[in-house]
Amino acid sequence: MASNKRDYYEVLGISKNASQDEIKRAFRKLAMKYHPDRNKAPDAEQKFKEINEAYEVLSDEKKRQTYDQFGFEGLNNQGFSGANPFDIFNEFFGGGKNGGGVHFSFGGDGESPFDGIFDNFFGGSGRSRRSSKAHAQEEQLYDLNIRARFGITFLESVLGVHKKIKLKIKKTCPECNGTGASNEPGSLEVCDMCKGSGVVVKQQRTMFGVMQSQGVCPKCHGAGKIIHKPCKTCGGAKYLETEIQIEFDIAPGIKNGETLVFEGKGNSIKNKTGNLYVTIFVEESRIFERQKNDIYTEVLVDPLKAITGGNIKVPTPYGIKEIEIKPHTANGDQVIISGHGIKSSKKGLFGHSSGDLVATIVYAKPNKYSQEQLKKIKELSDIDNPQVEKFYKDIKKELEHE
Repeated sequence: MASNKRDYYEVLGISKNASQDEIKRAFRKLAMKYHPDRNKAPDAEQKFKEINEAYEVLSDEKKRQTYDQFGFEGLNNQGFSGANPFDIFNEFFGGGKNGGGVHFSFGGDGESPFDGIFDNFFGGSGRSRRSSKAHAQEEQLYDLNIRARFGITFLESVLGVHKKIKLKIKKTCPECNGTGASNEPGSLEVCDMCKGSGVVVKQQRTMFGVMQSQGVCPKCHGAGKIIHKPCKTCGGAKYLETEIQIEFDIAPGIKNGETLVFEGKGNSIKNKTGNLYVTIFVEESRIFERQKNDIYTEVLVDPLKAITGGNIKVPTPYGIKEIEIKPHTANGDQVIISGHGIKSSKKGLFGHSSGDLVATIVYAKPNKYSQEQLKKIKELSDIDNPQVEKFYKDIKKELEHE
């Protein structure tokens, strides 16, 4: 199932004119509310990541300017992929360059501030949780989520299209079950530093007494075990790459830079599977231009046809449409064909919204007429035009006053 990535300002609940102080206040409130160590709701971690990504962009003036001007597409074109949300959180609340908050000291291993708080004041009550976190960190050898960019034509974005995409995903090695070690005896050994727990306890004397915290074991990196003989199938990588093909529908009316999310189509490690994020890029059209749900185009018309009126052919994304223009149609006049713009599949407050096609009349160069035709046209051109007459009257007034 596909869903759209939310606007960063909407994520933080702020206006587009928000100051840096307002951005920080909004982030501080939401990050504390949805931090996975405090909020056990199923969607808390996803919201926490979303909040941190929004703050990472909006707290950086250059990234914010790019996002304001070009949206997600501009950020992706500059190689933005998002930092570790916990790193952003720790920098903010640890007195980093953007935070200015309270400093937490946890031995430099990137733990959550809440981990230290639980240990210091509740005698290590969060130990089992952090131990499992350490193992999770060891298992998380790569991002579970996959991000891809996919280009479609302008017409495909208007009409909708069925597409196929090939990509490589990583899956836990079936031979070693993700340990990275051979099945031979002695291939895997319990880490002597952490005794297999994946974490090490650190103590520090303070004015309040001895304070302790836990961190990921630097020797085994949270695995709890040391590999001596790597798995022959994955070479110790703990995963294998495989190419898959995914088919999906792009709904009519998709905008340039929108991101589709396909749940459960990302990398897979043991019993955890990530998502696939596909950002859609719409190629520019030589004929049409989109503005919200309206489509704009130009139509070349013979000046005589515009003056006398008659039928003309107008290009639309749904085919050529023949319409009648009124006599005295001027160069630059616009003709609206109702319902021939974007037919959005998204249902709004008043149902599905459809745009219009706006065609601007552009005079073509005059035709090559025969002498007989030119004679007839000249007879018509000798008829006085009130607008031309007024123009010369105004000129004469100005010249006579010199």
